Amino acid sequence: MTIPFLSFTPQHGPIREEVLAAIANVYDKQWYVLGEQVLAFESAYAEFNQVKQCIGVANGLDALHLALEALGVGPGDEVIVPSNTYIATWMAVSFLGATPIPVEPNPATYNLDPARLEEALTARTKGIMPVHLYGQACEMGPIMEFAKSHGLWVVEDNAQAQGATWQGGVTGSFGEKPGCSW
Repeated sequence: MTIPFLSFTPQHGPIREEVLAAIANVYDKQWYVLGEQVLAFESAYAEFNQVKQCIGVANGLDALHLALEALGVGPGDEVIVPSNTYIATWMAVSFLGATPIPVEPNPATYNLDPARLEEALTARTKGIMPVHLYGQACEMGPIMEFAKSHGLWVVEDNAQAQGATWQGGVTGSFGEKPGCSW
């Protein structure tokens, strides 16, 4: 008996025709960047994520980079990040000349440990970038409380936990900047 190392057939088979039809729709319209499909996705994803709006970008690194740039992150700033994450999290910070400050994970979840935030805080800390890993939400209650008490913004890296929840809130919907209405 041969058992394949990796097979997507069980998950791809049932949706094959639907996916091929969607690809053909985009291909036939010859509108590969932006367009009505992206607008529809942005609207549907914002509703799914329980947020006001969503902006589609090329990849997660671009999303994080643009969010940090919009928040004015730059040289001399520090951003608290998990030590256990994909490199894009740290790259988004360093691209802008800021310094990523690592915080060790909670050993039970491998997500950023909110109990360790205080030791990473300095006068140059501008925000926190928790990363929801392995389909698990970070402990957003304590993270948001810490951020609020220190006047920090929070930008969530949600690439690996779309649809996960923390105490009824969907990952990707917690982050905020004090005084910002977006």
